[in-house]
Amino acid sequence: MPYRTDLTNAQYERLRPHLAPAVRPRRGRPRADDRRLLNAILWRLDNGAKWRALPAEYGPWPTVYLRFRQWTESGVWQRVLAELQAGARRDGAFSFEFAALDGTSVRAHRCAAGARKKEGRVARGNPGATRTRA
Repeated sequence: MPYRTDLTNAQYERLRPHLAPAVRPRRGRPRADDRRLLNAILWRLDNGAKWRALPAEYGPWPTVYLRFRQWTESGVWQRVLAELQAGARRDGAFSFEFAALDGTSVRAHRCAAGARKKEGRVARGNPGATRTRA
């Protein structure tokens, strides 16, 4: 049963040219399937699970982790992002003219903002403190 993070044929064909190496090695084990490993990486990133928790159908986790590191170090993820952004621009799917982040909607506890403590409360870390009332 495929997972919801597994790529469709069209999605994979769009990314495939950016994943495969130019030259195949002549020795050693055959190269693991890029599509299966990419689906495993997407599953892991979506679920936030540890590498060791990958489902068995994706293959051994050390293989998936090694390919993830190789793709990271060789710049595959940057090329994939650039390709997806260029495709979105061509298709008119997104507008990249304006983007903003607003941090004012992030809630924080009043202590994180430097608020004063209310009178009459005892500090939690000081059991010997006395209450003061004015």
